Amino acid sequence: MDDAPVNLKLMRLLLTHEGYEVRTAERAEDALLMLSSYRPELILADLQLPGMNGLEMTRRVKQNPQTKAIRVVALTACAMAGDRERALGAGCDDYISKPIDTAALAFRVRQLLAPDAGTPAKDEAQRPGEPAQAIFGSEIETLRRGFLHEGSEYCRQLLDSMKSGFDAARAAGQLHQWVGSAALLGHSEISLLVQRAEQLLREEPLVVPELREVVSDLLLSFSELSGDAFAPVPDYLAEAVAGKRVALVGFTAERADGMCTVLERVKARPLLFSEGDDPASEAIQNCDLVLFHVRRDTLQSRWVQADEPFHASIKLVFAGEQRDLVALATPVRSRAVDFIVGRSDTQEVLLRIAFAGSRHVVAAPAPAPAIATEAPPRPRMAAGSPRILLADHDHIVHTVVRMALQNHGMSCKAADNGLTALSLIRSEQPHVAILDVDIPGMDGYEVLAAIREEKIPTRVIVLTALGREKDILRAFNLGADDYVTKPFNPFELVARLKRFLL
Repeated sequence: MDDAPVNLKLMRLLLTHEGYEVRTAERAEDALLMLSSYRPELILADLQLPGMNGLEMTRRVKQNPQTKAIRVVALTACAMAGDRERALGAGCDDYISKPIDTAALAFRVRQLLAPDAGTPAKDEAQRPGEPAQAIFGSEIETLRRGFLHEGSEYCRQLLDSMKSGFDAARAAGQLHQWVGSAALLGHSEISLLVQRAEQLLREEPLVVPELREVVSDLLLSFSELSGDAFAPVPDYLAEAVAGKRVALVGFTAERADGMCTVLERVKARPLLFSEGDDPASEAIQNCDLVLFHVRRDTLQSRWVQADEPFHASIKLVFAGEQRDLVALATPVRSRAVDFIVGRSDTQEVLLRIAFAGSRHVVAAPAPAPAIATEAPPRPRMAAGSPRILLADHDHIVHTVVRMALQNHGMSCKAADNGLTALSLIRSEQPHVAILDVDIPGMDGYEVLAAIREEKIPTRVIVLTALGREKDILRAFNLGADDYVTKPFNPFELVARLKRFLL
């Protein structure tokens, strides 16, 4: 249990590889809810969590007669004096300080689950183990790319905020996540710099010049490791976006600068507007696409007020953090043709812009003209509880998605292979099918092709790994309505579903 998605994903991969059944949660409240139907032998709990902290969760686990036998191990990224004593006093069975050595993690878990199994042979106890990258390859590279890009973007934002409006608590929360993520991904230099920044944030008074220097070093490390500044943009994306007039409404100076850099690289034409500008103005109406930056300072804008008239001719994309997008009223969210959640990398932003402008015309990577796919049959609007079919071979994804959909009034059936998924789609014709492209039996592309060939009136969202743009292009050429990249945000998936169902 950890509030950093990268930590959760990587630890789950490592422990699953060792043969353990692993479930994850980002909040203590979610973990306690999960315990009503699932009894793990061990809980790895971060002490610093949003909402209920890890210590309070441990007390509740140990006070409940049905769960008190579960072993709980506390994790923390900033080992303060007395932390171990507080953890043990709350009922934790052990305590591990971050950063955690990935090679030693499985060995430590085996020790915790089988303390009487004896001491391992000397060569087993001391061998370094395979690095995570060698075991998981592209999955780890996907996490690494996302982590490094997010880090470089947030460091720029943090440096800018030091001029005015600096939020030390928010900065500390983000840095706390990075300590574990950096170490698990093998970037010890970042982990050390983050720990130094955390130490400075705890000192009173705060020495801003010294903190700025450390964050600048962090930005340099993130940028050098990610190579974002030199990453080429695929030709098919550049061609799809080139020449488009893109209105950027309500963006902070820092985010606007970043978006303009991305758009100008592909010869698009970004135009800047204030959140107070009239949506009906000729300048905005003449744009091919409008990106509105949803944040606390723009939530009172007429652009995001449910009782304000909205011009349906505008192709609107909402960009922002999850917490701000969640704050939008449902009728307002339904205005968007797409969402850019968090700080997506360059290619993800360009993909969203390209497909928001034209959902069924995709620029192919080959020199041949783009293929205009046949529009899918007109889908039925949901009456009552919308029916969703999820096809994914990962049962943890099944659990997380089903809970998220049920919380939003949707019913969900799951299939772990393509043959079963297609059979259910044929017999039940759900409103939306969510297809992982890598499911066994028939893969997601084959299921999608069959849905379109048989003219089944079901919307299709494909799931694919981050950084696999060709997967997304292939899916859109086959008639997909949208895509979500893994690891995905449950809110983002729900928001995309609701856009089809309203």
